Amino acid sequence: MKSMAKVVGVVASLHRDGLSKKLVSSALDGVSAANCEATLIHLSDYSIPQWSDENVGKPEELSKAFKGMGGLVFCAPVYYLDVNGMAKDFMDTVELPEVSGMPAMGIAVAGGTGKGLTSALKTIYYWFFCKSMRGIDPLPVSRFNFEAAIGEARASGQKLAELAKSGPKPFRNLAEQIAYHQALPFMGYEFVDEIALLVRQLLDAPHRKEAGTEARAKKLFEKGNSLIEEGRKQEAVGPIVEAYEMLYY
Repeated sequence: MKSMAKVVGVVASLHRDGLSKKLVSSALDGVSAANCEATLIHLSDYSIPQWSDENVGKPEELSKAFKGMGGLVFCAPVYYLDVNGMAKDFMDTVELPEVSGMPAMGIAVAGGTGKGLTSALKTIYYWFFCKSMRGIDPLPVSRFNFEAAIGEARASGQKLAELAKSGPKPFRNLAEQIAYHQALPFMGYEFVDEIALLVRQLLDAPHRKEAGTEARAKKLFEKGNSLIEEGRKQEAVGPIVEAYEMLYY
């Protein structure tokens, strides 16, 4: 009898019951709903060293936890516009089994201002690229879209599990791999695109701004977004940032 596909969910946060844990748990709920094995790993349970020639594959017990993995969910909090140090040490040091063509989903969680939610997400997907994994459904999360993101994580977890059942699909060549990566959402984002995304999240989220303030912010956002779509991103910075500051502060 064929064994169930195994999907591993990694929480790269020191907060065991924080936002990262909730998002990964939701994704793994989707995995279980698709009748696949779901395994949760907290990186905080391990002492992960910085990379060196002597530290490759350490800690061994963590590297072994990925044996038999057919899919991966990886979630990291955002610090200074990038993934936290523990996530980066994991990427640099821990050894994974053969993962070429394996489906993987990344989640970046930015608290506070929300800034860094796509720049950190790109780091995760660059790592997927370097490992030749097939990244799916990049999920940028702030506290403004967290509730919606919980549902998105579950749906993506179920999708990931279905892909894991079919087995890995290695890329035929580098050109195919690059084209696949570049076609993923958010991979081409610049700073102004990220702030515009946060404005959209703020407009969609419940907040206590007066109707007039929200209307002005929405008008500024529409102006800035039109400039972005026209490729005039430098000109878009002013109205997009003004809209963000009106809604956030």
